[in-house]
Amino acid sequence: MADGHSRRTVLRTGATLAVTGAGLGTLGSASASNGRSENAKQFGRVWANGALYRTNVVKVLDSEPVPGDVIYFVNDGTPTSLPPNDGVNGGGSPFVSEAAPGDQDWNGGQWVHYSARLAPGVTLAEPLTSEAAVLAAEAAGDLTITKGRPAIDGAPPNFFICPLNGKA
Repeated sequence: MADGHSRRTVLRTGATLAVTGAGLGTLGSASASNGRSENAKQFGRVWANGALYRTNVVKVLDSEPVPGDVIYFVNDGTPTSLPPNDGVNGGGSPFVSEAAPGDQDWNGGQWVHYSARLAPGVTLAEPLTSEAAVLAAEAAGDLTITKGRPAIDGAPPNFFICPLNGKA
């Protein structure tokens, strides 16, 4: 070789780098896998168009994303509304999205948070699984929708990125 390295040296160095890279990749996979099982608040579920989707919080935002997606947090104003509890919405998630992947108005899960607080004494017979169901419950007087997170310790932030990663 022109720069003084033998073919054997180049191949040996390449093999060492490949083994090291594979080891780091395995370590990274194990770390990510452990994070998923240990932190239930970062990995959850969101209802959209009647289907339950898997999700995880990627980033908290300081300001409202443009364009954004609306996410409703169905709650009763108490911490029992928060995951991993079934909360007042039941059925696996208190969160309901206005859109889902494949919808024309889907913006990738750049969320603007809305609190959908149940009226006193109201209980849900079935979970709200779509924006239409949330808005119908509001029209019936069963809940009140306000922009922003509810005043519950541990509630998600007002603005965040959280993609829907396929149906649960």
